[in-house]
Amino acid sequence: MAKKQSRNQTGLSVDSTEGNVDKIREILFGGQMRDYEQRFAQLEKRLTSNIEQISSSIEKRIERLNTYTRREIDKLSEQVRNERKARTDEGKKGSKELKSLGQQVEGWYAELEEQMESESRDLRNTLQEQNDELSAMIQDTHEQLSKSIISETRDLAEAKLARDDMAALLTEVALRLKKDFKLPDA
Repeated sequence: MAKKQSRNQTGLSVDSTEGNVDKIREILFGGQMRDYEQRFAQLEKRLTSNIEQISSSIEKRIERLNTYTRREIDKLSEQVRNERKARTDEGKKGSKELKSLGQQVEGWYAELEEQMESESRDLRNTLQEQNDELSAMIQDTHEQLSKSIISETRDLAEAKLARDDMAALLTEVALRLKKDFKLPDA
């Protein structure tokens, strides 16, 4: 019975010692941990914001590019239709002129097709170049963000307390709380 009471008293002193250690830990490191958590939250918020801005910018540019391309193709199609109609109307004036105009229309049509193909190729090349530029921009931004995250992580890692130092400090605090002032050899 006496042993049980002594164990209960020891258990209470161990629990109170652990409570004291937790309080000391909170006092010593609580502010730093909250600061780290806040810095991580701010970093995540900045990264999310940057990614959203870049994504929005890219989407806007692609939409403008698509709109511009559609307008240009519509203009060229309308121009071809108008030219074809005008040539066809001229071709109906006479039988002698019809053959020569037919040949002329075919020549113009071929030229227009070549021109349209050339302009389409140029437009495709321009689109491809802009796509490559945007892809490069995205890649550069991704690399910059990755470097920034790595740098922030490295800064946080350098600023944190080492595990061995923490263990030594807590061991010393525990010994002092037990009033056992003999420090262990390192």
